Amino acid sequence: MENENLTKSKKDKTLMIIIGVLSAVLIVLFVFFLVEKKENRENMIAITAEKEELQQELTDLSHHYDNLKTDNDTLNAKLVHEQEKIATLMDKMKKFRNDSYAEINRYKREIGTLKTVLRSYVVQIDSLNQLNQKLLAENKEVKKQMDWVRERNKTLEKKTEKMEETLEKANTLAVENFHIYPINKRDKETTLKKCFQLKADFTISRNITAKRGPRMIYLRITRPDGEVLAASSKSFFKFQNASLTYSARREITYEGEKLDVAIYWPNDGSLTKGEYVADLFSDNQQIGTLKFILK
Repeated sequence: MENENLTKSKKDKTLMIIIGVLSAVLIVLFVFFLVEKKENRENMIAITAEKEELQQELTDLSHHYDNLKTDNDTLNAKLVHEQEKIATLMDKMKKFRNDSYAEINRYKREIGTLKTVLRSYVVQIDSLNQLNQKLLAENKEVKKQMDWVRERNKTLEKKTEKMEETLEKANTLAVENFHIYPINKRDKETTLKKCFQLKADFTISRNITAKRGPRMIYLRITRPDGEVLAASSKSFFKFQNASLTYSARREITYEGEKLDVAIYWPNDGSLTKGEYVADLFSDNQQIGTLKFILK
């Protein structure tokens, strides 16, 4: 009986030891569980914080890309492509629920690549903008020079026109002592009733700058009623892009010195009393004019 009690006592002690060991193990496991749970919670908090930081970096990157401006179509297309990458990565991060740092590190690498590409585009666009500014400045300088050249050409054209006018005036014959009156057959001045011809006499002034050689002088006489006394039905000459009727003409040889000239219009019976106008033309210029009265 005593042996049985002793055996039972040993069994109870062993059971108590086992229970104690198991309790200790459970306590240790529980402590480990609490520690691991705490570490997991801290890891999730850290990962969430890094995720939010990365999302903010992506948002900032997107704004930086938005602010990049260039007129280069090829570069603009590349910028749009990078913006699409950022948008795709932001969508992925919104769906990201993994507590793995490996995933966070992968996103960091991708964002780092996007930042590197951004810096390269900033450099390219800055270079293009500097080049554009330089070209703009050069264009302004070229425009300024072209404006100066145009203004200079206008000035030269005006000077040329003035020189041409001066030369034209210098080459134009000048008439003095211009008279026109009726004469008889003996070349004596007479009355309208006895008029055989109208005589126009005048002196061409001295002009050493005028061209030498033959010149045609046209006399145009207009009656009081406005009709022109024509030499014939085919008596026309060119004047200032127009065709005018002439009454008589004479070719002279001019050598730059004074020259007395007379031109005659034969009376065909069409003369009437009143005030007439006589004009002289040569080399597309009107060189003399006067009014005279036949009574």
